[in-house]
Amino acid sequence: MSISMRLSRNHSDSGQADLDELRVLEERKRALEAQIQSISAEPEKILREAQEQADTLPPPDDLADRRRLREFEDVMSRKQIRNERRTQGRSLLLLLLLLTATALLASWVVKLFLG
Repeated sequence: MSISMRLSRNHSDSGQADLDELRVLEERKRALEAQIQSISAEPEKILREAQEQADTLPPPDDLADRRRLREFEDVMSRKQIRNERRTQGRSLLLLLLLLTATALLASWVVKLFLG
């Protein structure tokens, strides 16, 4: 009887091992099928993303250049204002010197004729 029990026990152990192995294989099969589905959906996803990217307008390439130019013009306009004021101050000084020289010349001419 012990031989028959061993045989039945071996048979049931091997049956359990076969079931466990079968379950593992089925889980692997499900995992592979899920992976196949996700991979098969990938080309459509890539195509959709490429289409969305093509439909979206990219930012202008010269955006940084525009910003730099605007900052440069702001700085330059302030410098230009300072330069203009300096130039006008010099011009005013020259105008005053010219008017003084003209007045002195006119008074000298008057002294010569009246003198």
